[in-house]
Amino acid sequence: MNTTINQWNQSANAYSKFELTSRYSICCREFVLSHFINIYGLKVLDAGCGNGIFTHILSQNGGNVIGCDGSVEMLKLAQANYPKYQFDIVDLLNSIPYKNMEFDLVFCNLVLMDIDPIDKVIEEFYRVLKANGTFFFSIIHPAFYHASWERNEKGIIDGKKVKGYITPFSITQNAPWGKTAHYHRPISFYYNKISSIGFRLIKMFEPSVYEDAKVPDIPLYLFSEFNKTVCTE
Repeated sequence: MNTTINQWNQSANAYSKFELTSRYSICCREFVLSHFINIYGLKVLDAGCGNGIFTHILSQNGGNVIGCDGSVEMLKLAQANYPKYQFDIVDLLNSIPYKNMEFDLVFCNLVLMDIDPIDKVIEEFYRVLKANGTFFFSIIHPAFYHASWERNEKGIIDGKKVKGYITPFSITQNAPWGKTAHYHRPISFYYNKISSIGFRLIKMFEPSVYEDAKVPDIPLYLFSEFNKTVCTE
């Protein structure tokens, strides 16, 4: 078992409890609920599904969803919370056990920033998507993640101090749910890698921070939607 999966096995329960009440997580769910409203009958892969909450949301919005994750402990929670859905144990660093052109949508929420390398999984997502299928992923916004909130002379938060951005690096973060790996990469790394496989960018979203006490003009997440382009010549 790789180190990352082991970390998420250990953090599964604490992360799930954190996710239920976190304002950031709630707003992420609200975005998904409002964005994926026309997926009735589409076959969806929730890649890195964790505790299954987005498998449930996408299913409620009409999708025929399969969830997969490398963490056994996360999948235990998913199966307990949502027993009617299919959840598969899948290490995204390896080949994934799905057919060519099987899915209309591959949904990958807050996963790519936590695994390394991502080359294989992007290739696999392209393989299992149907022609003109959609690949959606979200990550913590890399331009602002490795930065501390700054306060002015009145003690009010008025910005972030970015300490580094262009150079990729990895850290073990001490998050509220425990220690988990995080891989920082600039936006260009993700977009160039994904585009080189054959995906075409459709739209990106940078929603603002969701806490009144913080600067609303700084994005927390980066959401991106790509289309699988297929050459017919």
